[in-house]
Amino acid sequence: MKKFIILIDNGHGFETKGKASPDGKYQEWAWAREMAGMIMRELRQLGQDARLLVPEREDVPINSGTDSRVKRVNTICDLYGKENVILVSIHSNAGPTNDGQWHDGKWSGFVAEVSLNASAQSKLLADFIWARAIEAGLKGNRSFTDAPGKRFIQQNLGICRDTKCPAVLTESAFHDTHEGVKLLTESKQRIALAHVDGIMDYIKHANGMK
Repeated sequence: MKKFIILIDNGHGFETKGKASPDGKYQEWAWAREMAGMIMRELRQLGQDARLLVPEREDVPINSGTDSRVKRVNTICDLYGKENVILVSIHSNAGPTNDGQWHDGKWSGFVAEVSLNASAQSKLLADFIWARAIEAGLKGNRSFTDAPGKRFIQQNLGICRDTKCPAVLTESAFHDTHEGVKLLTESKQRIALAHVDGIMDYIKHANGMK
């Protein structure tokens, strides 16, 4: 079986402002690091080479300076071949107003996003992960389609746009709704396994397996 290096990116650091529930009890940086660790450990138990892209507590910028998340990814791509690396960036969502208020009932659900210049492989990886999220009951009103092959949203995302390998960013729920915070904090294993299962589906497809 073809092996991949699976990079799990837990975006944002403890000092990143605004990435929290309105009451401050939920912090995206802490949740994303815990989730990334869970996903990494599950993949390793399945014999996969899964690695944390950002083991630090501090924020590592996406694409600036001598050390950035994009540079870390592309260095590994250059060492092992971009066709042998995949990247999944782990996040929770917030509504477009980003005003620090609760917005219950307005938006919900899991999404898998790729860049505007996404490769077919990136779209396929996103599709597999989103399909597993739907199976896991994470679907919400942001799930625009259930059509196979089209379960992704394209955005101008630096971590996906400027990295050389297939790359997907997931938003598991909205942390500015009480329902979203409840899901993020009480369903961690379900969310982690949706990512793991989707990644494994991609790897099996790459190996011609069903």
